[in-house]
Amino acid sequence: MSSVSVIIPVFNRLDFIRRALICLQHQSFLVDQVVVTDDGSSQDVLGLLKKMAPTLPFHIKYVRQENKGFRLSKIRNNGVRASSGDWLIFLDQDIIYTKNFIRTFVENFKQSRFLVAWEIRLTKAQTNSLTDDMLIAGDYQSLISRKQIYDIGRQFRKDLFYVVCKKAHIRPIGPKLRGGLFAVSRENYYKVNGFDENFQGWGNEDDDLGRRLHAAGIKGRNPFLKEYPLHMWHEPHREGTKRVNLDYYNARIKQVLKGDFYCQYGINSPRENEKVTYVELK
Repeated sequence: MSSVSVIIPVFNRLDFIRRALICLQHQSFLVDQVVVTDDGSSQDVLGLLKKMAPTLPFHIKYVRQENKGFRLSKIRNNGVRASSGDWLIFLDQDIIYTKNFIRTFVENFKQSRFLVAWEIRLTKAQTNSLTDDMLIAGDYQSLISRKQIYDIGRQFRKDLFYVVCKKAHIRPIGPKLRGGLFAVSRENYYKVNGFDENFQGWGNEDDDLGRRLHAAGIKGRNPFLKEYPLHMWHEPHREGTKRVNLDYYNARIKQVLKGDFYCQYGINSPRENEKVTYVELK
């Protein structure tokens, strides 16, 4: 059986990190390793991890870079560099999920594909109503609405349609990659040089990676219909939702369509050579 690492990029919000780890701890399939990779939090993320580590049924590492603004691509690459799994599952810190969510990833691993999911977006009231018992059971039926469940199925069918469109050469990509909810083999991640570290600030780094994976022959699939993730409500991150990378992304689309799926700065070639802290907790 191939080994599995989960990469969780974080910035503050200790309550969300705690919930994410509790959820992972009680999945029906337990991963081999979790890497928490920090974008320079002001809160004591390491202290929380040290407190939780003895109870967790997997190896856990902490990686931290200096806070120089929103650098999500770089911390994801930092996390992969610190990981050991043959397969990489990327989950944001504000994501929780049903009991067999990780198992669904694992059962659908295939070298020629990456896997994506679509999340239920919880309201503020729903997020405040979450309990540890729900996380442990992986059951949120009492919390969510029929409409939210329906939307999971609608996106599943839409992503399946995109697969057909890609095969028919109607669309250059299949399902889009969603950075906080995807899995890919280690080999394929390195094949395209991981996340492009030229993306600094919010937005488009996951769209870019998805396009480059498709260009490299690694096709996207969404296997999540009965199992699903939930996105906990929160105020916007530091820079809100302004897509500061849009011009660069659009320029890269043209290059990727010509077959340039390997980014200049990525997992094999970091943009900045700076100090990164690594702590093995368990």
